[in-house]
Amino acid sequence: MARKDGDFFRTVHIGGFHKSDVMRYIEQQEQRLHGQTQVIAGKERQLCAARREQLRWMHTARWQRQRSAAADRVQRELRDFQRQLAAAQVLTEEVEHENYFLREKIRALEESPIKEEPPSVPLEQLTFQYFLEELEGEEGDTGEFAHL
Repeated sequence: MARKDGDFFRTVHIGGFHKSDVMRYIEQQEQRLHGQTQVIAGKERQLCAARREQLRWMHTARWQRQRSAAADRVQRELRDFQRQLAAAQVLTEEVEHENYFLREKIRALEESPIKEEPPSVPLEQLTFQYFLEELEGEEGDTGEFAHL
């Protein structure tokens, strides 16, 4: 307790201070120190909790970025796969169409066999005639075989 002009201690005639004033002052300072220590400890707990929360948030944010990057990769791979699938489906349709066409052609050929007609000109003569025509075409004249 301050007496006058900030003086906390009463003086004694022999020189010194009243013991009770000094003890009261020390106890007040100890209480004030204890209160400040508790406030500081509370602030430190709050700070530690805030740091833990910040670290948890940072970990969550990092995890979310990794998940987002993985999802983007999966989306790209899915689009690539869908393009490949569409190309494969087009190719499959073309093959199926060609397969159907060939099966129909085979079926038509099996149902109506081709009738071979005997040649009206003997094969030997036809081949020789073709040979002569080739000779005429090369030389441009009728040559010695023209009368045949």
